Amino acid sequence: MAIITIRDVLDHAERFEQMLADYYTSFAHRSSREGVRLLVDYMGRHRERIAQVLEELSPEHVQRICSEPLRYEPQAADRRCFEGIDLPDGASAADVLDVAVRLDECLVKLYRQVLQQPVDEEVREFFESLLHAEEGDEIELKKIKALDYF
Repeated sequence: MAIITIRDVLDHAERFEQMLADYYTSFAHRSSREGVRLLVDYMGRHRERIAQVLEELSPEHVQRICSEPLRYEPQAADRRCFEGIDLPDGASAADVLDVAVRLDECLVKLYRQVLQQPVDEEVREFFESLLHAEEGDEIELKKIKALDYF
């Protein structure tokens, strides 16, 4: 059995964030609606949370967090999250926001799976901050939809 570390989980989450950015960029190029393109561009540029959080930590802190082993590999944020999602070129901002919330939920599940395992306190705090940020994003996306901003 291979040992999975927090670094492996973060690499996995970063690949998922890149898939999100690519998905949003591709859709932005296909959409004819200016508001939708602005929204999608914004979402694509703000998918680098892990790298930003790690940059705020000392190299020693990052090393301790990343080397932490896990008992089992979390599952959630991968290509399966995109199954059944088909935004047509003329999709509304509300449609895009619904998809964004659904895709954010994949990262939320991943982070929760890490937090359900016995991990060091600084690892727990790190993933709680990522979880809190993703949940905050979901709330903001729902607010934007409710306000019909775009």
